[in-house]
Amino acid sequence: MTFIHYNSLTRGYWPGYNKITKLFIFGDSYTTVGYDTGWPAPTPDEPLGVPFPGYTFTEGGEIGFGDSHLPNWVGHLVKYRREAGCSPMLVYNYAVGGHSVKGGYDQINNWFLPHVGKKPDWAPWASEESLFITWFGINDCAGDKPNDSFVDYFKQQEILYKAGARNFMFIDVPPVHLAPWSIGYPLPKNDRETKYFKWNLELCKAAEAFQANHHDITVLIYSSWNLITKVLEAAEVYGFRKSDCRQVGGIWWDHLHITSKMHDVLTKDMIAFLEQFQEKGRAVEEE
Repeated sequence: MTFIHYNSLTRGYWPGYNKITKLFIFGDSYTTVGYDTGWPAPTPDEPLGVPFPGYTFTEGGEIGFGDSHLPNWVGHLVKYRREAGCSPMLVYNYAVGGHSVKGGYDQINNWFLPHVGKKPDWAPWASEESLFITWFGINDCAGDKPNDSFVDYFKQQEILYKAGARNFMFIDVPPVHLAPWSIGYPLPKNDRETKYFKWNLELCKAAEAFQANHHDITVLIYSSWNLITKVLEAAEVYGFRKSDCRQVGGIWWDHLHITSKMHDVLTKDMIAFLEQFQEKGRAVEEE
């Protein structure tokens, strides 16, 4: 399978991953922890704003309801930060299962901006300590013209920029055409792969254009596509069985979502990716 090459570049507001103390996250079921803006803000004792690990779409709960007791990548990220003994990290997670890019407007305009986006005394944040993460695309690619979503995708990033965001990370679409749902799907495998691959290429182009228009921002692109592809091609290396690749079990929790164990593998890879960027202005090509 084809891997994707991205360029990431850090600039003046990037302090290094270990000094990031606030995460603002937007996305879908791969990311949600069930946080509601009407609830108390995250604290060092409860960094997700909900009891750990939140309500996630992983094993341990009832399919379709996200009622789980095992963490997704967000929970694992918080867990490893705590274990590392670095600065505590608070997570404002606005992701909602089933959302496409269009849902990002609700997440930003209705839930982030009117509350934490105003930098209130009860939830202060600064540009140089914060990382804004967006992971959309799986639900968009289920439509006929997924790449039309990128206009809205980066309009939303402009809104975040105006609110004070300077450090951005975008996560590409994983190879969900290899998930159990695709068995027996009428489209040929290569056609399904092409749809997701094109999304990721367009994300790369749009992210580069966004950065070119703002010379004070950091733009990082983490590839879930590359990591999960590597796992599917060498399952045993990552502690899975070959048979886990196309059936519900070790890698896939259900027809579409990955297990908490697979989220854990992804999180460790993501942390290694982020820790590359400890110096402002350093550019790294991600393969």
